[in-house]
Amino acid sequence: MQNLILACVGLAIAIAGGVYLARLLYFKKFGVAVKAEVLDAEEVLKRRGVAMFGSIMRVAKRVSHYTHTMRYDFGGKIYKVKDKAGYTEPMKVGSTRIILCDPKKPESFKLEDDVQRHITITAALAVMALFFAGRFFYEYIK
Repeated sequence: MQNLILACVGLAIAIAGGVYLARLLYFKKFGVAVKAEVLDAEEVLKRRGVAMFGSIMRVAKRVSHYTHTMRYDFGGKIYKVKDKAGYTEPMKVGSTRIILCDPKKPESFKLEDDVQRHITITAALAVMALFFAGRFFYEYIK
């Protein structure tokens, strides 16, 4: 019974990976490549802490990730949109990046190089999840 449960978990993970992979392939196939300029790189703080050392008070901030405001022209209209992805390193303000815009909803975009990298990683993890599910399903029916 334990092997069947583990096989179902592996299958559920593979299905979730397949859905995410389909969304990425949609952006890759139907997304319109547009050049976008980075307007702002904003720090997102994870937490602030206060440390007291005798009479010295020190405030510490920890940056969780960076979000960027991008400006791009799509269909004759200029968009200024914050990205939804969090990056550990800020992009240089004023630099240009290639993004893939959703033609139905131009406010939604993904960076082109991120899409390709995520397709590769997601496909590999989905295949590994299928092997995981297959192994435990084989043990169950054996």
